[in-house]
Amino acid sequence: MGVVTTEQARDFYRAAASFYRQAPWRSVGSDEPIQVKYEPLEGGPRFAIVLGKKGKIKGVWLCDDWKTCFLFERGEYRTIADHLQYTALHFGGRTEISPDDLKKAQRIGFEVAGSEAYPVVLRKERGGDFRSPDAGGLELLEACLWVLPDFLKRAEDRKSNVYEYAFRGMAGKMTLDLSWVPKERIQGQGSSSR
Repeated sequence: MGVVTTEQARDFYRAAASFYRQAPWRSVGSDEPIQVKYEPLEGGPRFAIVLGKKGKIKGVWLCDDWKTCFLFERGEYRTIADHLQYTALHFGGRTEISPDDLKKAQRIGFEVAGSEAYPVVLRKERGGDFRSPDAGGLELLEACLWVLPDFLKRAEDRKSNVYEYAFRGMAGKMTLDLSWVPKERIQGQGSSSR
């Protein structure tokens, strides 16, 4: 998938508004990553980090690999940025999204949860600058926005159970398996890329 269509952008805004209203950052911190395995599999599992419990920024990082997730909590951003690869969603005011995106959202009537809930989405490649995600990356992020709040309710005991979800997007059906990353791995053991 390459170019993001208006329909896909509309669906993403709807998912982002729903995610924001459910405020999942109330029940999980950025130090509690969630493993996301999905079919069709492309490049291994991702790791979701929900932002907002401890800081001012609300949103979610979808890390491409364990190395990015591991480094996220362990260093000053400027010193580790070249090693990170992720898609990020941050919520902010209307001045934080691009003027073109704001005009399009207003003209078409994209759903936004509030004046501080405009979704800002960025893609970061290892060693590179930020850009907009492609359609496939945006669709995976959208799927996560729909299922993460339910996962947090079902898995609030923090046990290692795997919860399966189905999502139908522009590219067809996607199956996602979500589970907590084991505490041993978070504490620095097994910092391999998967």
